[in-house]
Amino acid sequence: MKVSRVNSLRAGIFTATALAAAVNVAIAAQQQDVHSLPPSISATSGQIAGAQNKIANAISIANRFNGDFISGPNGTPDPNRVQLINNLLSGDTQGIEEAGAATSLQAALAAAKAGAVRQANTTVTATSHQSSALTASPNAAGDVLAPDLVYTPIVPCRIVDTRVSGAGGPLTAGGTRTFTGAGSAAQGGGACAGYTGTIPPALALNVTIDSHGMPPAGYGFLSIYPTGSSWPLSSWINFTSGQTLANEGIASIDPASGNFNVFNQFATNLVVDVYGYFRAPASSGATGATGATGATGATGPTGPTGATGATGATGATGLAGTAGATGTTGATGATGATGATGTTGATGVAGPAGMVFTSSVGAGTVTTTILGLVGTVAVLPVSGAELTTPPSISLLGGALNVSTNTALLTQAQTWPQSGTFNTMKATFMETAGLSLIGSTVTLTASLYSGPLNNLTPTGLSCSVTLSGTIVLGNTQTCASSTGTATVNAGDSGFIVISASATGLSLLNTVALGASVGIAP
Repeated sequence: MKVSRVNSLRAGIFTATALAAAVNVAIAAQQQDVHSLPPSISATSGQIAGAQNKIANAISIANRFNGDFISGPNGTPDPNRVQLINNLLSGDTQGIEEAGAATSLQAALAAAKAGAVRQANTTVTATSHQSSALTASPNAAGDVLAPDLVYTPIVPCRIVDTRVSGAGGPLTAGGTRTFTGAGSAAQGGGACAGYTGTIPPALALNVTIDSHGMPPAGYGFLSIYPTGSSWPLSSWINFTSGQTLANEGIASIDPASGNFNVFNQFATNLVVDVYGYFRAPASSGATGATGATGATGATGPTGPTGATGATGATGATGLAGTAGATGTTGATGATGATGATGTTGATGVAGPAGMVFTSSVGAGTVTTTILGLVGTVAVLPVSGAELTTPPSISLLGGALNVSTNTALLTQAQTWPQSGTFNTMKATFMETAGLSLIGSTVTLTASLYSGPLNNLTPTGLSCSVTLSGTIVLGNTQTCASSTGTATVNAGDSGFIVISASATGLSLLNTVALGASVGIAP
């Protein structure tokens, strides 16, 4: 449901993130005619996971060059960071891979811009057929599970602010409140709309909680989910009373009403800003009838006859005379009238709504032992937190104990209800070179669940293999084809990334970044 966690304190008024600012720059180049959009189509969990992975990858790549960026007044982002994230979101998979492998900011900017140009020349239909005027790989982030959703940026729009007079006041502890994704003055929204045209499956949101002046309380959480759906298995943001925190990500909304619900454990004010929305690719109507053929142009005048050749000697055939000059080409006839446009094809059946969770890491480390077995592993929360450097620990007997590990204990997330997950998709990117001549390293992402002192594998996982010479920026993607994970209300969950090895070199250290999504 979320892409990254922002743990920095805010001053009560939302400060635009790099991603929201990037959307501002993209508006002029990417604005669509909303009257040509199809009716609302619910997105599949695979489509939402693909969109979340792409945004997580773009932010992770930009964060590698944080030392090159200079923020402007009031926290406005560096224009180079805005340009990089915008082009990564608008570009193709080749642009993301080349930017991820770049060793300088200028090289990453050039790769991302080239990917955006290629993607602008690529046509993607609702049946996932793609064609391009350039030679390039099409944008494939998420298309292992379903065709990519189309992202439309908007000017960042505030649709909810409970601090505004007449907006309903702060959210009460343990309550659920319904809001419209289009925004309205009755919920504190400004003179703008979260989307235009038909209702989209999902919105790109920045959610800020302001709990200053609220009754004292312990650690609490806030969840966002489509109206009419079940309460999700994870939170959007965790907080304590007296804090102001923000978190950005993708939220599904009810495709029938355009509404979403907010549940909060403790009292707080709520601010919600929209900076874009996702829709399925538009389907094409039937081709219109071919227009009538235009009249044939007049024939040009015949050229002059060439001179007759001399008569040959008796018995021998004379040489052929020189051919006459070709006559002038006649004028082209008028073009026939254009045929009538065919009727638009029927809209496809809406797919089922889905819930997914995504976590990402920018700089993790996993190792194998001298016997090629799993050594230290990288541990990530199942949702919401993008850890720059996750804790690396050793597993004892295949189980995970975080009850005495302060770094992991603060990241623990509790399943609020029981449920089942059937799908996992992961993207790995090596952040340092590695030589594996004659050896193979297998990277595996697994879902662990259970009490804090004994989390065990659920059986839901996916793996990729590395061999030969691995260069900085290599990426690999895997998706689970089998395995079902059942989680119990009250238990906790983590994503564990591990490595094993075979071949000549069994003792290895792999530095990597990763993004992992799970779905029912």
